[in-house]
Amino acid sequence: MKLFGTDGIRGDSSKYPFDNETLSIIGKAIACVLGAQGQDILLISDTRQSAKRICAAIAAGIAAAKGRPVLGGVLPTPAASFLMKGKKYKAAVVVSASHNPFMDNGIKIFASNGLKLKDETEIKVENLIVKIRTSKDFPAKLKKPLPPKSSLLQSYENFIAAQAPKNILKGKTIVIDCANGAAYKCAPVVFKKLGAKVIALNTSPSGKNINLNCGALHPQNCAAEVVKSKAFCGFCFDGDADRLICIDETGAVRDGDFFLFAMAKYLKEKKVLKNNVLVTTVMANLGLLKAAKQEKIRIIKTKVGDRYVLEAINKNKASLGGEQSGHFIFRDILPTGDGLLSAVYLLKAVCEKKQSLSEFFGGLKKFPQILINEKVAQKPPFSELKKTSALIKSYEKSLGKNGRILVRYSGTENLARVMVEGINAQEIEETSKEIMKTLREEINDKVRN
Repeated sequence: MKLFGTDGIRGDSSKYPFDNETLSIIGKAIACVLGAQGQDILLISDTRQSAKRICAAIAAGIAAAKGRPVLGGVLPTPAASFLMKGKKYKAAVVVSASHNPFMDNGIKIFASNGLKLKDETEIKVENLIVKIRTSKDFPAKLKKPLPPKSSLLQSYENFIAAQAPKNILKGKTIVIDCANGAAYKCAPVVFKKLGAKVIALNTSPSGKNINLNCGALHPQNCAAEVVKSKAFCGFCFDGDADRLICIDETGAVRDGDFFLFAMAKYLKEKKVLKNNVLVTTVMANLGLLKAAKQEKIRIIKTKVGDRYVLEAINKNKASLGGEQSGHFIFRDILPTGDGLLSAVYLLKAVCEKKQSLSEFFGGLKKFPQILINEKVAQKPPFSELKKTSALIKSYEKSLGKNGRILVRYSGTENLARVMVEGINAQEIEETSKEIMKTLREEINDKVRN
């Protein structure tokens, strides 16, 4: 069974491979493949109730391979990349399922350069896991639990706050929704360090309420609070705080397309948008592509996933890239998406230009876009779904140059995603529903047969 997906290992935390035995084997394999004998490996997590158990089991495996596990406690995923900069750790393991519900969990591995493992390294880790399981040479449990190293959180907070001038937010009210996740401690501290009055929502994690009707996937509550408190703006993070959704002062929700266009334009004005390139994904709205073209900013599109965005950033020697969903990479600062860093960098730009957020995000008119997600029993290749493929081609022809269709499977969940974009909102809604209906029926026929 293949363990690694598009973003590490992810699944139901009560099932394989999240049983303690397999987790300890994973820890041992990581330490062996990355050559961490006698060296420190950092482990951090989000706030899910399964996180401590998973970290302890992985730590046992690392110790069995003569590595030294160091627990950092609850920290945003991108903090791992920052903490690797000091070259103190041979690797970092992040236990988080990002925006997924609490019963899921995941394992993301960062190498000593602060980057997620390459595919070929993941294959080596997976092969060794299989080998250890076959030999039944299972690591023993740790004799006593390791205490978390609390100073790491403070180091990360100081690093993020240092990206903007001190007291830049003095006199401004900022609303933040921490999704009862990894940002619940550090996000309020960072904005207060910058002088803001902070209204913090969803900062009481129970282990089960991470992402529950809050955070980046549910920005409406934050938007309502921005309007009610007459705040300067609002920010919503997801469970592991690598994603950011912005709320302007009017309460309007601004996704990653607005952020990327405005920041690319700002960096171009500052003459620091390297090679005049903005990297984004196939999900980017047509409005973003047209607006960037008007500003003479070159767009490079990739498959969905921050690893593909980073690959394109590096290949094109760019400085900025990201996704509509809220992952943004400022390559000159960190080689990974960081929601808190993105919020601070945005505020630095907005305050420098003495604008409101709605003014800063001006200049982009988005095309109507519908995205439908639906659970599926299987993920057969779309080339095998003849009816669905034919229907998509037919609709693409009718939409022409002023619309597009993207149908794909989620890389982390058993979901099919249908995205349709065009000029007429009613037309694209009907189109998306018809494609999803045909897709569902065709997959169900395959399952039955």
